[in-house]
Amino acid sequence: MRHLTLLCALLASTPALAAPPAPVTQQEPVLERVVLVARHGIRSPTKPPQTLQTQTGHVWAQWPVAPGELTDHGRQALEQMVGMVRQHYVKAGLLPATGCPTPGSVTIWADSKDHRTRESGAIWAEHLAPSCKQQSLSLEATQEDPIFAGPATPLSVQEQNAITREFNQRARTIPSTVSSSMNTLQAVLVPTACTTDKPHCLSTNTAILAWKNDKPHLEGGIATGGTAAENLLLEYAQGMPVHAEPFGQKNPATLIEQVFPLHTEESWLIRRLPTLAAHKGATMVSVVQDVLAGKPSTALPAATKQTRLLVLSGHDTNLDMLATFYGLDWSFTDQPDPTAPDTTLAFELWRSPNGSYVTVRLFHQSLEALRTLAAPDPAVDMQVIASGPSLQTLHPTTMH
Repeated sequence: MRHLTLLCALLASTPALAAPPAPVTQQEPVLERVVLVARHGIRSPTKPPQTLQTQTGHVWAQWPVAPGELTDHGRQALEQMVGMVRQHYVKAGLLPATGCPTPGSVTIWADSKDHRTRESGAIWAEHLAPSCKQQSLSLEATQEDPIFAGPATPLSVQEQNAITREFNQRARTIPSTVSSSMNTLQAVLVPTACTTDKPHCLSTNTAILAWKNDKPHLEGGIATGGTAAENLLLEYAQGMPVHAEPFGQKNPATLIEQVFPLHTEESWLIRRLPTLAAHKGATMVSVVQDVLAGKPSTALPAATKQTRLLVLSGHDTNLDMLATFYGLDWSFTDQPDPTAPDTTLAFELWRSPNGSYVTVRLFHQSLEALRTLAAPDPAVDMQVIASGPSLQTLHPTTMH
């Protein structure tokens, strides 16, 4: 984080023989409010193994929970993430080191649509303010929340046309690394598919923009491969034995790193399209901006003028949307997935004698830390990725 050290104005000079002037004091910036947008913890694939096998031709591992559910291992990893975040904001003076936060100063809101986000919200509540009976709130279970899913208003014809143009432009410039990743993944899933099992050949149709109920979806090899790459990462992060997948002689972590560009490209081709992100993110962006401004949020009545720390327990799609909306981008050397389970974006409002400014901080865990439940290290797992006078004037910061 960029720490600013500001000199206070000296007191007016004193006459001769008077007491010596007070020493120059330094004032550190004060952290006033924070909005955290967090992906849920480690989950099982959202589709059962039999469906995944039909889609990919590959026999997938069985999970200890139903499709799309948070696992016990995932709960433990998320508890460690919340502990690191709590430690940081205690040190920053936003949370008390002992005792409970001021009533109403902390609000935790989870996406009601999925059990994994509601469970993750409960973990944030329990470990961000231990023994304080902090509650995680949400709409009624399984109800679609516009904060996370976007407004119910359908895309206009103009927006649909813009999305199509943006997609076509990106589809023409797919990097060569994606083809290499696809070939590597194909050799793992069904090595002979492109000669004997055409339906499971990833390179048959690389990327297709499909419209379902006036909503855009990505189809083709990048979509199938991107999901498969993510499922391999989830299996490894879950701590499954390496023989759960036919990795051959490859190191599993190395293989995941080699194939994960497919998932990153999948996000770039659909989730990070500017027009789609602006439409789906309108409600969440308004919440972020209202809370940082210290105003009651019309989109989230649970966030009031007293809210100093808001946690939004959501999805990787929400991180992608905010990254697109605010012009953010990041990657890690120890984690191939930039929006891996538990990854958390923090929008911080700081105030100093020289005025206020916004810092965007990123918390993450390495792939091995997710797998082994190793304790996070703030020195490497927490970075400032942008800063500026306001949310609208953010400037990227070099990550170390």
